[in-house]
Amino acid sequence: MTLETLLVFTHKECPHSQALLEDFRRRGVVFIQIDVAEPGALERLRTLCWEHRLPVVADHERITIGFRGQASTFEALRLED
Repeated sequence: MTLETLLVFTHKECPHSQALLEDFRRRGVVFIQIDVAEPGALERLRTLCWEHRLPVVADHERITIGFRGQASTFEALRLED
């Protein structure tokens, strides 16, 4: 991973995550997708931000939550304990 690489935290059931991925792919944005359902991914996301919404884009030291003003909560995606 280089410093220019975006980390995109998503979940397969999050429509806003899917819309963001589609937009990035259409525009040729280089990114690494991390599905928070994968082992250790949610913990990795929590080291970057306290938000409980998706999608999350980590760009160096900047964190962006949601896509086009919309986001899915962890509770709605059944990610909360």
